Amino acid sequence: GRSNSTSKCPVSPSNLASLVPAPPSLRHFDHIDDDFPYDAETLTPNTRTFFRPGALMALQLCSFFAVVHVYTAAQESYTNNILKEMDPEGKMFETRVIHRDAFPQIVREGKDLRVGTENMQRAILFDDRQKNFRPQNYENGIVIEPFDSDKVVSCHHCWDAYLAEVKEMSRMVGIAFWSSVHFSGDVRKVVSWVRSWEEEGSKQS
Repeated sequence: GRSNSTSKCPVSPSNLASLVPAPPSLRHFDHIDDDFPYDAETLTPNTRTFFRPGALMALQLCSFFAVVHVYTAAQESYTNNILKEMDPEGKMFETRVIHRDAFPQIVREGKDLRVGTENMQRAILFDDRQKNFRPQNYENGIVIEPFDSDKVVSCHHCWDAYLAEVKEMSRMVGIAFWSSVHFSGDVRKVVSWVRSWEEEGSKQS
């Protein structure tokens, strides 16, 4: 083969990388998180929150075929800041916004879905911490990969990282939709099947 030194159009790895556009900028906003120190006089924001790629679209899609609630271990002020940015018209999440200020047991005991509904056949919880599924004996929960500061950095520079987050959000929508239409009418059957299928896949990979 011809070497780069004799090629008419030499392309080094660095040149090639420069031809590929960076992923889209992550949507973000600055606000005050009162879990951390802040200036009460100037109210200068002390926190920057980034939205996961694909997350807003995923939640909007889920709201078309399901009743979507917010269930978070964050405090009320932080939750309200997020919702004002994410859902300013208040149409996406119906009426239930459950946070730790109203239900402090979330932190110690996990997220009890009976706070939002009595029908466990139709309730599914997506969370990045498996321990939060304890109140329903782990039968109603699907683990979502965490989105942390390292992934925020990676998504700014790497298409593989960016698309991996979109894929994870697509996975969530797919499971939610399948749960909503499954012939059994019981989301727990879908949860059990998804876990078995993904565990088998991880063993084979």
